[in-house]
Amino acid sequence: MNHVSILSRFRAPSSMAALVVAASVLTLTPAPNAFGGVFRFVQISDTHHGRAIHQYRYRRAIEEINALPFPVECVIHTGDIVSNGFKSPEVANAASNLLASFKPPVVVCPGNHDVTFQYSDPTNRFLRSAEAYCRHFGPLAQDVETENALYIAIFTESLRRADAPAIPDFDPLSWLEERLSRCPPEKPVFVCTHVPDCDDFVGGAFSPAWENADGLAAWRAVLRRHGNVKAVLAGHFHRCAYAEHSDGGPPTVVASCLAGFWQRQASYRVFTMNDGHLSWQDCYIEDPPPGASVTRDGFVVSDPAADVPPPAGVVDTTSEVKMPEGEP
Repeated sequence: MNHVSILSRFRAPSSMAALVVAASVLTLTPAPNAFGGVFRFVQISDTHHGRAIHQYRYRRAIEEINALPFPVECVIHTGDIVSNGFKSPEVANAASNLLASFKPPVVVCPGNHDVTFQYSDPTNRFLRSAEAYCRHFGPLAQDVETENALYIAIFTESLRRADAPAIPDFDPLSWLEERLSRCPPEKPVFVCTHVPDCDDFVGGAFSPAWENADGLAAWRAVLRRHGNVKAVLAGHFHRCAYAEHSDGGPPTVVASCLAGFWQRQASYRVFTMNDGHLSWQDCYIEDPPPGASVTRDGFVVSDPAADVPPPAGVVDTTSEVKMPEGEP
Protein backbone atom coordinates (compact mmCIF):
# COMPACT_ATOMS: atom_id res chain seq x y z
CA MET A 1 0.00 0.00 0.00
CA ASN A 2 1.38 3.40 -0.95
CA HIS A 3 0.70 6.31 1.41
CA VAL A 4 0.31 9.50 -0.58
CA SER A 5 -1.17 12.94 -0.09
CA ILE A 6 -4.79 13.48 -1.11
CA LEU A 7 -4.79 16.88 -2.82
CA SER A 8 -7.56 16.74 -5.44
CA ARG A 9 -10.73 18.84 -5.41
CA PHE A 10 -14.20 17.48 -6.04
CA ARG A 11 -17.26 19.37 -7.31
CA ALA A 12 -20.89 18.92 -6.29
CA PRO A 13 -24.12 20.97 -6.22
CA SER A 14 -24.48 23.41 -3.33
CA SER A 15 -27.50 24.27 -1.23
CA MET A 16 -28.50 26.38 1.78
CA ALA A 17 -25.90 27.41 4.36
CA ALA A 18 -25.53 25.56 7.63
CA LEU A 19 -27.20 26.62 10.87
CA VAL A 20 -24.69 27.09 13.67
CA VAL A 21 -26.21 26.21 17.02
CA ALA A 22 -23.37 25.29 19.39
CA ALA A 23 -19.86 26.57 19.90
CA SER A 24 -16.68 26.03 21.90
CA VAL A 25 -13.27 27.68 21.94
CA LEU A 26 -9.78 26.36 22.65
CA THR A 27 -6.84 28.74 23.07
CA LEU A 28 -3.63 27.41 21.58
CA THR A 29 -0.12 28.78 21.41
CA PRO A 30 -0.40 31.67 18.94
CA ALA A 31 0.97 30.91 15.51
CA PRO A 32 3.65 33.20 14.06
CA ASN A 33 2.60 35.71 11.43
CA ALA A 34 3.56 33.35 8.61
CA PHE A 35 0.67 31.10 9.62
CA GLY A 36 -1.59 33.65 11.30
CA GLY A 37 -4.87 35.04 10.04
CA VAL A 38 -8.14 33.16 9.81
CA PHE A 39 -8.89 29.86 8.12
CA ARG A 40 -11.61 27.22 8.48
CA PHE A 41 -12.05 23.50 8.01
CA VAL A 42 -14.84 20.99 8.60
CA GLN A 43 -15.12 17.62 10.33
CA ILE A 44 -17.74 14.93 9.76
CA SER A 45 -17.76 11.54 11.44
CA ASP A 46 -19.61 8.25 11.78
CA THR A 47 -21.79 8.44 8.69
CA HIS A 48 -22.57 4.69 8.87
CA HIS A 49 -23.60 4.35 5.25
CA GLY A 50 -26.53 2.04 4.58
CA ARG A 51 -29.72 3.27 6.27
CA ALA A 52 -31.96 5.56 4.25
CA ILE A 53 -32.05 8.19 6.98
CA HIS A 54 -28.26 8.16 7.24
CA GLN A 55 -27.99 8.72 3.51
CA TYR A 56 -30.40 11.63 3.77
CA ARG A 57 -28.39 13.21 6.57
CA TYR A 58 -25.12 12.73 4.73
CA ARG A 59 -26.46 14.33 1.55
CA ARG A 60 -27.82 17.31 3.47
CA ALA A 61 -24.47 17.76 5.23
CA ILE A 62 -22.64 17.71 1.90
CA GLU A 63 -25.03 20.29 0.44
CA GLU A 64 -24.63 22.62 3.41
CA ILE A 65 -20.85 22.28 3.64
CA ASN A 66 -20.48 22.93 -0.09
CA ALA A 67 -22.61 26.09 0.32
CA LEU A 68 -20.82 27.55 3.35
CA PRO A 69 -20.31 31.31 2.82
CA PHE A 70 -16.55 31.17 3.44
CA PRO A 71 -13.61 29.15 2.12
CA VAL A 72 -13.16 25.68 3.63
CA GLU A 73 -9.58 24.40 3.52
CA CYS A 74 -10.36 20.75 4.09
CA VAL A 75 -13.16 18.33 4.98
CA ILE A 76 -12.07 15.65 7.46
CA HIS A 77 -14.00 12.38 7.78
CA THR A 78 -12.96 10.65 11.00
CA GLY A 79 -14.24 7.22 10.14
CA ASP A 80 -17.03 4.67 10.41
CA ILE A 81 -18.01 5.42 6.85
CA VAL A 82 -20.10 2.23 6.94
CA SER A 83 -21.41 -0.01 9.72
CA ASN A 84 -20.00 -3.49 9.11
CA GLY A 85 -17.21 -3.29 6.61
CA PHE A 86 -17.46 -3.09 2.86
CA LYS A 87 -19.61 -6.12 2.15
CA SER A 88 -20.01 -5.39 -1.54
CA PRO A 89 -18.51 -3.16 -4.24
CA GLU A 90 -21.92 -1.46 -4.53
CA VAL A 91 -21.82 -0.30 -0.91
CA ALA A 92 -18.21 0.85 -1.18
CA ASN A 93 -18.79 2.66 -4.49
CA ALA A 94 -21.87 4.47 -3.19
CA ALA A 95 -20.03 5.59 -0.04
CA SER A 96 -17.00 6.65 -2.07
CA ASN A 97 -19.15 8.69 -4.47
CA LEU A 98 -20.73 10.60 -1.59
CA LEU A 99 -17.33 11.43 -0.16
CA ALA A 100 -16.13 12.58 -3.58
CA SER A 101 -18.98 15.07 -3.91
CA PHE A 102 -17.47 17.54 -1.45
CA LYS A 103 -16.07 20.68 -3.06
CA PRO A 104 -13.08 21.15 -0.71
CA PRO A 105 -10.23 18.64 -0.52
CA VAL A 106 -11.09 15.61 1.63
CA VAL A 107 -8.94 13.59 4.01
CA VAL A 108 -10.37 10.44 5.59
CA CYS A 109 -9.37 7.64 7.94
CA PRO A 110 -11.21 4.35 8.51
CA GLY A 111 -13.06 3.55 11.72
CA ASN A 112 -13.53 0.31 13.61
CA HIS A 113 -16.68 -0.42 11.58
CA ASP A 114 -14.79 0.05 8.30
CA VAL A 115 -11.72 -2.07 8.99
CA THR A 116 -13.29 -4.48 11.40
CA PHE A 117 -12.74 -7.49 13.67
CA GLN A 118 -16.40 -8.38 13.88
CA TYR A 119 -17.97 -11.78 13.23
CA SER A 120 -16.13 -14.97 12.27
CA ASP A 121 -12.43 -15.21 11.38
CA PRO A 122 -11.69 -11.70 12.75
CA THR A 123 -8.01 -11.49 11.80
CA ASN A 124 -8.64 -12.41 8.18
CA ARG A 125 -11.58 -10.04 8.00
CA PHE A 126 -9.49 -7.22 9.45
CA LEU A 127 -6.88 -7.59 6.72
CA ARG A 128 -9.44 -8.07 3.94
CA SER A 129 -11.45 -5.03 5.00
CA ALA A 130 -8.27 -2.94 5.15
CA GLU A 131 -7.50 -3.96 1.59
CA ALA A 132 -11.06 -3.12 0.47
CA TYR A 133 -10.90 0.23 2.20
CA CYS A 134 -7.67 1.18 0.43
CA ARG A 135 -9.11 0.12 -2.90
CA HIS A 136 -12.09 2.48 -2.59
CA PHE A 137 -10.92 5.31 -0.31
CA GLY A 138 -7.16 5.47 -0.65
CA PRO A 139 -4.35 4.84 1.82
CA LEU A 140 -4.78 4.24 5.55
CA ALA A 141 -2.79 7.43 6.21
CA GLN A 142 -3.54 10.55 4.20
CA ASP A 143 -2.76 14.24 4.39
CA VAL A 144 -3.85 17.54 2.92
CA GLU A 145 -1.38 20.41 3.23
CA THR A 146 -2.44 24.00 2.56
CA GLU A 147 -0.67 27.32 2.97
CA ASN A 148 -2.14 27.57 6.48
CA ALA A 149 -2.02 24.06 7.98
CA LEU A 150 -1.33 20.35 7.61
CA TYR A 151 -4.27 17.95 8.05
CA ILE A 152 -3.41 14.30 8.71
CA ALA A 153 -5.91 11.43 8.90
CA ILE A 154 -4.50 8.08 10.04
CA PHE A 155 -5.76 4.62 10.93
CA THR A 156 -4.78 3.63 14.48
CA GLU A 157 -6.68 0.40 15.26
CA SER A 158 -3.44 -1.61 15.19
CA LEU A 159 -2.14 0.70 17.94
CA ARG A 160 -5.39 0.90 19.90
CA ARG A 161 -5.95 -2.84 20.13
CA ALA A 162 -3.27 -5.26 21.26
CA ASP A 163 -4.98 -8.11 19.36
CA ALA A 164 -5.00 -6.28 16.02
CA PRO A 165 -2.70 -7.87 13.44
CA ALA A 166 -0.04 -5.84 11.69
CA ILE A 167 -1.10 -4.58 8.28
CA PRO A 168 1.56 -5.28 5.63
CA ASP A 169 3.52 -2.19 4.57
CA PHE A 170 1.73 0.07 7.07
CA ASP A 171 3.32 1.31 10.28
CA PRO A 172 1.20 4.21 11.60
CA LEU A 173 3.83 5.51 14.02
CA SER A 174 6.62 5.55 11.44
CA TRP A 175 4.36 7.17 8.86
CA LEU A 176 3.22 9.84 11.31
CA GLU A 177 6.73 10.62 12.54
CA GLU A 178 8.07 10.94 9.02
CA ARG A 179 5.22 13.14 7.82
CA LEU A 180 5.39 15.45 10.82
CA SER A 181 9.15 15.79 10.40
CA ARG A 182 8.62 17.22 6.90
CA CYS A 183 6.23 19.93 8.09
CA PRO A 184 7.65 23.37 8.99
CA PRO A 185 7.83 23.42 12.81
CA GLU A 186 5.78 26.62 13.03
CA LYS A 187 2.93 25.36 10.80
CA PRO A 188 -0.25 24.20 12.61
CA VAL A 189 -0.99 20.48 12.30
CA PHE A 190 -4.27 18.68 13.04
CA VAL A 191 -3.97 14.91 13.47
CA CYS A 192 -7.23 13.05 12.90
CA THR A 193 -8.14 9.49 13.76
CA HIS A 194 -11.31 7.59 14.56
CA VAL A 195 -11.14 6.45 18.19
CA PRO A 196 -10.16 9.25 20.60
CA ASP A 197 -6.89 8.80 22.48
CA CYS A 198 -8.55 9.63 25.81
CA ASP A 199 -10.92 8.05 28.33
CA ASP A 200 -14.54 7.38 27.50
CA PHE A 201 -17.30 7.92 30.07
CA VAL A 202 -20.11 5.36 29.87
CA GLY A 203 -22.45 4.02 32.54
CA GLY A 204 -21.12 6.38 35.16
CA ALA A 205 -17.49 5.29 34.86
CA PHE A 206 -14.35 6.25 32.94
CA SER A 207 -12.60 3.68 30.78
CA PRO A 208 -9.75 4.02 28.25
CA ALA A 209 -10.91 4.19 24.65
CA TRP A 210 -7.53 2.75 23.63
CA GLU A 211 -7.21 -0.75 25.09
CA ASN A 212 -3.48 -1.04 24.37
CA ALA A 213 -1.58 1.13 26.86
CA ASP A 214 1.76 0.59 25.09
CA GLY A 215 0.32 1.65 21.76
CA LEU A 216 -1.24 4.73 23.33
CA ALA A 217 2.04 5.73 25.00
CA ALA A 218 3.97 5.40 21.74
CA TRP A 219 1.33 7.38 19.85
CA ARG A 220 1.29 10.21 22.38
CA ALA A 221 5.09 10.32 22.41
CA VAL A 222 5.18 11.02 18.66
CA LEU A 223 2.60 13.80 19.03
CA ARG A 224 4.44 15.31 21.97
CA ARG A 225 7.70 15.53 20.02
CA HIS A 226 6.05 17.85 17.49
CA GLY A 227 4.82 20.96 19.23
CA ASN A 228 2.99 22.26 16.18
CA VAL A 229 0.37 19.48 16.47
CA LYS A 230 -2.46 21.62 17.78
CA ALA A 231 -5.11 18.97 18.41
CA VAL A 232 -6.12 15.37 17.85
CA LEU A 233 -9.55 15.30 16.18
CA ALA A 234 -11.68 12.15 16.50
CA GLY A 235 -15.17 10.68 16.39
CA HIS A 236 -16.38 7.23 17.51
CA PHE A 237 -18.17 8.34 20.71
CA HIS A 238 -21.18 9.66 18.74
CA ARG A 239 -21.13 12.64 21.10
CA CYS A 240 -18.95 15.66 21.77
CA ALA A 241 -15.98 15.44 24.13
CA TYR A 242 -12.80 17.28 24.99
CA ALA A 243 -9.72 16.05 26.88
CA GLU A 244 -6.43 17.59 27.92
CA HIS A 245 -3.51 15.26 28.61
CA SER A 246 -1.03 15.22 31.47
CA ASP A 247 1.78 14.34 29.04
CA GLY A 248 1.88 17.90 27.74
CA GLY A 249 0.87 16.82 24.23
CA PRO A 250 -2.03 18.17 22.18
CA PRO A 251 -5.60 17.98 23.48
CA THR A 252 -8.20 15.65 22.01
CA VAL A 253 -11.36 17.15 20.52
CA VAL A 254 -14.21 14.75 19.70
CA ALA A 255 -17.06 15.61 17.33
CA SER A 256 -20.49 14.00 17.27
CA CYS A 257 -21.89 12.01 14.34
CA LEU A 258 -24.14 12.07 11.31
CA ALA A 259 -25.64 8.65 12.09
CA GLY A 260 -28.76 8.38 14.25
CA PHE A 261 -27.82 5.61 16.68
CA TRP A 262 -28.54 6.32 20.34
CA GLN A 263 -31.13 8.91 19.27
CA ARG A 264 -28.43 11.28 18.00
CA GLN A 265 -29.32 14.25 15.86
CA ALA A 266 -26.99 14.55 12.89
CA SER A 267 -24.29 17.21 13.08
CA TYR A 268 -21.03 18.26 11.51
CA ARG A 269 -18.41 20.63 12.90
CA VAL A 270 -16.92 23.83 11.48
CA PHE A 271 -13.52 24.78 12.94
CA THR A 272 -12.06 28.28 12.83
CA MET A 273 -8.36 28.94 13.47
CA ASN A 274 -7.74 32.61 14.23
CA ASP A 275 -4.19 33.59 15.25
CA GLY A 276 -3.69 30.58 17.49
CA HIS A 277 -7.26 30.37 18.77
CA LEU A 278 -9.20 27.30 17.68
CA SER A 279 -12.97 27.49 17.95
CA TRP A 280 -15.72 25.30 16.60
CA GLN A 281 -19.43 25.37 15.84
CA ASP A 282 -21.62 22.26 15.69
CA CYS A 283 -24.13 22.45 12.85
CA TYR A 284 -27.23 20.26 13.11
CA ILE A 285 -29.15 18.60 10.30
CA GLU A 286 -32.96 18.52 10.41
CA ASP A 287 -34.45 15.10 9.64
CA PRO A 288 -37.46 14.76 7.34
CA PRO A 289 -40.82 14.47 9.12
CA PRO A 290 -41.61 11.04 10.62
CA GLY A 291 -43.27 8.87 8.01
CA ALA A 292 -41.60 10.61 5.06
CA SER A 293 -40.57 8.34 2.21
CA VAL A 294 -36.78 8.39 1.86
CA THR A 295 -35.04 6.39 -0.82
CA ARG A 296 -32.13 4.09 -0.15
CA ASP A 297 -29.92 6.83 -1.67
CA GLY A 298 -31.20 9.43 0.79
CA PHE A 299 -33.72 11.40 -1.24
CA VAL A 300 -37.20 12.30 -0.02
CA VAL A 301 -39.78 11.25 -2.64
CA SER A 302 -43.51 11.66 -2.97
CA ASP A 303 -43.84 8.29 -4.71
CA PRO A 304 -41.93 5.48 -2.94
CA ALA A 305 -42.41 3.23 -5.96
CA ALA A 306 -40.04 5.48 -7.89
CA ASP A 307 -37.12 4.06 -5.96
CA VAL A 308 -36.60 0.72 -7.67
CA PRO A 309 -34.85 -1.61 -7.23
CA PRO A 310 -35.26 -2.07 -4.29
CA PRO A 311 -38.37 -0.08 -3.31
CA ALA A 312 -38.07 2.62 -0.69
CA GLY A 313 -39.35 2.00 2.80
CA VAL A 314 -41.02 4.46 5.07
CA VAL A 315 -38.48 5.91 7.47
CA ASP A 316 -39.51 6.30 11.09
CA THR A 317 -37.06 8.93 12.32
CA THR A 318 -38.10 8.37 15.94
CA SER A 319 -36.99 4.75 16.16
CA GLU A 320 -33.21 4.87 15.67
CA VAL A 321 -31.65 2.50 18.19
CA LYS A 322 -28.23 1.40 19.35
CA MET A 323 -26.23 -0.60 16.82
CA PRO A 324 -26.60 -4.32 17.50
CA GLU A 325 -22.82 -4.73 17.49
CA GLY A 326 -22.60 -2.84 20.76
CA GLU A 327 -19.39 -0.80 20.42
CA PRO A 328 -19.68 2.51 18.50
